[in-house]
Amino acid sequence: MTEQPLSQAQDHDRRIGRLEGIAEQLDRRLDSLERAITDVRVTLRWVIGIQLTTLIALGSLLFSILSKLPG
Repeated sequence: MTEQPLSQAQDHDRRIGRLEGIAEQLDRRLDSLERAITDVRVTLRWVIGIQLTTLIALGSLLFSILSKLPG
């Protein structure tokens, strides 16, 4: 059996279907990337908060020690 050539409308439908599939795949990938970026932001906020708390605690300790030195 020989395959008949696709009509122009069938060819367009096939191409549009393929483009829709690609668009859906890109959407899933972008959603995944967006979730990863959100996770990094949350983690970064925690790290910055811990660092600030540590610096404040060390600064307070240093001030306390220096204020008790004779001088």
